[in-house]
Amino acid sequence: MAHELGSIREFWDERAELGEIAGTNDFMLTKIEQDFIASVIPNRSRVLDIGCGNSQSLIRLAKEKECTGVGIDFSESMIEVSKRFVASNGLQKSIDNYRHAVPPVPKDYGAFDVVLSNRALINLSDVELQRQAVQSVSDVLVPGGTYLMIECSKQGAEITNLMRKDLGLEPIEAPWHNLFFDEEDIDSWQSSSFRVEEFLHISSTYNFVSRVIYAKLAEIVGEELKYDSELNKIALMLPQQISEFGPVKCWKWRKE
Repeated sequence: MAHELGSIREFWDERAELGEIAGTNDFMLTKIEQDFIASVIPNRSRVLDIGCGNSQSLIRLAKEKECTGVGIDFSESMIEVSKRFVASNGLQKSIDNYRHAVPPVPKDYGAFDVVLSNRALINLSDVELQRQAVQSVSDVLVPGGTYLMIECSKQGAEITNLMRKDLGLEPIEAPWHNLFFDEEDIDSWQSSSFRVEEFLHISSTYNFVSRVIYAKLAEIVGEELKYDSELNKIALMLPQQISEFGPVKCWKWRKE
């Protein structure tokens, strides 16, 4: 597992300088996630971003919602880029960045109103490590605090692949460096004081349009797939929680 973790860290080190596509080449999906995060986190919250990448989420929250926060990432290169981006936006007093792996979520930086992970814990290569990371979030939340767990589920990916199969399209496999969550596992990790209060399909419409409808249309007309196709742009304008397509979900946890 050490070798595998090292390979995953190396993968993210290499992506650190890619700007808006550092987290994923699908910049349209990134926009959906960023808009969702900005819409649900209250003004002036203190936020911990686990797997912060280049800190674009924290920078947006600081600018638009007067939030302060800490970003941690296991990639030294990502943290170097984060510090540079934070400084270039004049937000050094609002955002701190540290190289830190999980689990557990570190207690070194105090308590937070909101903890965020955005497709971060899927980079842990073992279900037990994922469980430990999720459950340790409670230790750094204030009473009444929220954990926005934006991660990928096996079940959501399967729903999309079933529809793709019906249209004669190949299944989309999880990236080699990701371990998607089993929704039933997450249900079992709850306690009386730390529970999932809401489960959201935050990019279902976009996933269905881009990975099913547009994918089949592109195949028929012989078009190379583009993330910013006209169909995909239309999908961004629609309500996203239509059905349960796509792996990306948000488990909204609450600490009592």
